[in-house]
Amino acid sequence: MRPKRACGRVLAGRIALPDRLCRRLAALIAALLVPAVAAAGRDARFRVEVALLAHEAHTAAVGRPPARLLARIRSDLGVLGFEARSYCDRAGCATAPIKTRIAIARKALGRGAMQTVWREMRVLHHRFPVDFRGMLPLRPTGPRWREGAFLYKRLCATCHAAAGPGSPVPNLFALARRESPADLVVEILAGVRGTRATGYANPLSRRQIASLADYLVAPRGTPRADAGPQRALGE
Repeated sequence: MRPKRACGRVLAGRIALPDRLCRRLAALIAALLVPAVAAAGRDARFRVEVALLAHEAHTAAVGRPPARLLARIRSDLGVLGFEARSYCDRAGCATAPIKTRIAIARKALGRGAMQTVWREMRVLHHRFPVDFRGMLPLRPTGPRWREGAFLYKRLCATCHAAAGPGSPVPNLFALARRESPADLVVEILAGVRGTRATGYANPLSRRQIASLADYLVAPRGTPRADAGPQRALGE
């Protein structure tokens, strides 16, 4: 009789598993793991939205914000309440304190008190920080750079390489020079709602996000795979 082919081993006991049993075990693990991973992604989304709002509010508080930035903050604050309720339903936290801060921020935005908006979002950001493991610190001269060059060319260059003065599409290399590494990663994660740059529509891993950020912050003179990003760096 032909022995059954094993597809895996139980590591503790080194027990070979027949194909059928191994497939059933894999299906069971997937059934348990996939919802957990999806929930973790939704939880990360709430934290990223908070971090993005804190960054946007700070930008608006220290300068003369353009109307489109204020409109984006208003829209993001509206969405954040729904994200908070969904997050707290899973995490078991109280939604009321979060919604109170969002309400204060929305009223402050209406009267142009951007320092207050920034303060409220900063408090939420400290309470619900983004998990940057595997993404920070950036290593712009490390082995992730080549992957970042590929990702930029494939996912970003079509719109961003042609960005010029007054364009609503930012030059990502110029943006990377202005932003802190954490803010840059948050913006890659979040994207821009309602556009092709919606971050969560892109199936990027933590390593890929870090690689893309590495490529954007690499110092001038770093050899590049194509001339477009080099010209953008040399602005």
